[in-house]
Amino acid sequence: MTAKKIPAAAKTTAAKPRRPGRPRGGAINVQQRELLLDITLALYAENGIGETSLNAIARKAGVSPAMLNYYFQSRESLLDIVVEERFLPLRQRLVAHFIDDPRDPVTTFSAFIREVADIVTTYNWFAPLWMQEVMQGEGGLGQHIKKRFGHGERDEVKKLIEGWQQQGLLNADLEPQLLMTSILSLVLVPFTRFANDPAYNRDIIVQHSLSLFCQGIKPTSLAAS
Repeated sequence: MTAKKIPAAAKTTAAKPRRPGRPRGGAINVQQRELLLDITLALYAENGIGETSLNAIARKAGVSPAMLNYYFQSRESLLDIVVEERFLPLRQRLVAHFIDDPRDPVTTFSAFIREVADIVTTYNWFAPLWMQEVMQGEGGLGQHIKKRFGHGERDEVKKLIEGWQQQGLLNADLEPQLLMTSILSLVLVPFTRFANDPAYNRDIIVQHSLSLFCQGIKPTSLAAS
């Protein structure tokens, strides 16, 4: 019995193993990339960075895990991109009040508080993400930024605060790093706690934060004296 001859057309159309490379669906454009970063930040804020996998991001975005791996390589690489492109520019806005044009402590910290409020109301992931990660301590976002991008700006702010204390412009008993954390908490906790309560809008929270920071708990008449 003779073997059947395979038609030439069948030879040319036979499926070949797909070579490794870009996943099906084509390259993502700028808008799609930004949307993926938005989704990543939303999941970070909701679940925490450590609990957010590439698979979870892919499911939320409606894309394949293979595509996410192809374009971002790993969860750590994606975190680096998010921090560098989304978080660090906002941190630069905050520290600019202390580095670019510092004035007296009350004026500078008041501008800082208003800047925090502007960021929180513009980027709804910022407050819950900060609240999530500050509780992480050594394993949180702050340690990741320090390890990958350094904390030179934070050290400059600390030096400025210490200078104010030496000049007698700021309470010498305040610890600079605790002071910054306390002020951020003063603003971010109310924004997080009352995020869905229209009775506590941006202006009310800012006014409360400024009053507490600048005048403390003394009655207005005593604080002014």
